Amino acid sequence: MSNLIERKAISDLLTGGYFYIPSYQRGYRWTSTQVTQLLRDLFSYANEPHGTSTTNLEGDYYCLQPVVARLMTNEKVLKRIMPEGVEMSEDNPVWEIIDGQQRLTTIYILYKYLMTKEGISDKELEEDYGGKKLYHLVYATRKDSAYFLEHLGQSDGSTISNIDYFHMQQAYDTIDQWIRGKGDYAETGGLALCKRYELDETVKNVRETFFKLLNAGKGKKNNTGSVQVLWYELSKDTDAIGEFCKINTGKIYLTDAELIKALFLKKQKDVLEHIQMQRALEWESIENTLHNDSFWYFLNKRGNEMPNRIDFIFQLAYKAERLKDVAEEEIDERLKECDAELKDKNRIFNFYYDKFDGLHGEDLSKKIDEEWDAVTKVYHVLEDWYEDVVCYNLIGMLCQYNESLLPKSYIHFLSMEEDQSREDFKEWMRDEIREQVSGIEVENGEINIGYGDGRVFNLLLLLNVNHLNRQAEQAKDGLNKLGEIYKFPFAVLTSQDWDIEHIDSFTKNGLKRVDDQEKWLDTAMADLEIQLNEDEKTKNEVQVLRENGKLMDAINKLRMLAKETDAPEEVKNNIGNLTLLDSSTNRSYGNSLFVTKRKNIIERMRNGVFVPVSTSFVFMKLFDDEGTRRTLWTEEDMKSYQRYICEELRDYLNI
Repeated sequence: MSNLIERKAISDLLTGGYFYIPSYQRGYRWTSTQVTQLLRDLFSYANEPHGTSTTNLEGDYYCLQPVVARLMTNEKVLKRIMPEGVEMSEDNPVWEIIDGQQRLTTIYILYKYLMTKEGISDKELEEDYGGKKLYHLVYATRKDSAYFLEHLGQSDGSTISNIDYFHMQQAYDTIDQWIRGKGDYAETGGLALCKRYELDETVKNVRETFFKLLNAGKGKKNNTGSVQVLWYELSKDTDAIGEFCKINTGKIYLTDAELIKALFLKKQKDVLEHIQMQRALEWESIENTLHNDSFWYFLNKRGNEMPNRIDFIFQLAYKAERLKDVAEEEIDERLKECDAELKDKNRIFNFYYDKFDGLHGEDLSKKIDEEWDAVTKVYHVLEDWYEDVVCYNLIGMLCQYNESLLPKSYIHFLSMEEDQSREDFKEWMRDEIREQVSGIEVENGEINIGYGDGRVFNLLLLLNVNHLNRQAEQAKDGLNKLGEIYKFPFAVLTSQDWDIEHIDSFTKNGLKRVDDQEKWLDTAMADLEIQLNEDEKTKNEVQVLRENGKLMDAINKLRMLAKETDAPEEVKNNIGNLTLLDSSTNRSYGNSLFVTKRKNIIERMRNGVFVPVSTSFVFMKLFDDEGTRRTLWTEEDMKSYQRYICEELRDYLNI
């Protein structure tokens, strides 16, 4: 038997069954704050519009977090844990609760409170409310827990010494005070909310609202909506302790994707096994591809990580369906609305659940096939973009600008006319990039942005990406064989933590500590060894200054020897003195002389460290037409570098 997933109304759980809380779980520990938050959410939800007296808005319900359960069938275990005289049957099952016991216990305490205060006996509940029976809770560590819970409210709780029972009694008392607006809840409890919603400010009204809400059936006509829970039923042979450990150690579990998987892969009587097996293999293939960082990070920028990456595909399919008929000029705003919707827990799962809910047999099979085809279409389109080098680079660049540009690109791709080509799509992406850089001004060959401007990073990134695309487009026939070498490594961009760095980064503020000054001098003297050997006077002067503790004077002597001068701050901070480097390289050279930086970077390139192509051009001095200043980075070099940037990005900067 495979795992099953469905939404159940709280009323569906009111069958008199038993929920067993095993010993590997902690006892009940909800605080008054958690209890009142739930009460406030439920009461507010119940008093929001939910259709009319004769209709119920589709999908309108308050959804609690998942309950993970497994049916218990071992008779020896059941005999040991269950109260005497209780007989188990298919109509009266025992569920081992692996996750969700805190919520189930709180709902139980609330329902028990309402029955007690409204004077509803177990017999009256069954006879007058459609055969409902309050479920039972049995804690393995507290043999008489079921008895205690069933008799809540019959004492003042002052003699309770057991920590679990203390919290249960505290929850009961908190519910009572909140509903009656007593103590700390005079301004925030149930009566205060009645006033907000313009209801009769009576305790009975608050209690009746809760009771009606909790008794509301799934899909039934009412004006309060219903309270539902995601019921995740594990197969009987599942290792319950292992599943509990997965959930409670932060591993990937019960994300939207895991819940959706149970919908798409659940066994159906009339569906051939090989079809379901094929779907399972496709699911695994998609997951494996997404866990290839090269694939993942051409679609996602740094920091956009997910516990289960296949959720990304479902979110994209969701956005594509929601916006398929939206005009392109409205897409940006509507994508923001979609992102806000996706902040709701289990939004995607409920999106698919509602599609399948109520369908059976062939109708259900057709709908599952239809939705799975839409999901795999998303994946295959992304896979196709990944294989096309130029497309890969353009999509990767767009994703660095804004997360919404990927779904926007996908939606545009789906809306293209049949006579439009792949090249038309690429030109559309270039237009989107042009839009991103449209505010950057260029005057007389100089780009008027500098250090501290948020646009610098992506402009330097575009410089590298565009260089590779030009090479790829020039390769033409050789692209299929050599294409990979023209792909920009967005995964490396993330793993190496790249940032903007000054090419000539010397600043006295960075050398305040004596040990930093000493290290700088040691490195500079090693790199200027030839010049120092040719200039004994300067060499001796530097040595004397060091011995006398005048380290900054010694540093200035060496900078003069290297012919490094202090350019104005506005020049140093201009994009002509900026490049992209990984954080490790940045830290390795800091305020060093340009000759030292150049030496270090070339050494790292020899050792296989990836250096962006434009950064390598800078430190290899490819902009020095005279070829005589390999150890210097001058203002003239900065201007030459700027001219290179302008020429490389001419098509984007409208020069």
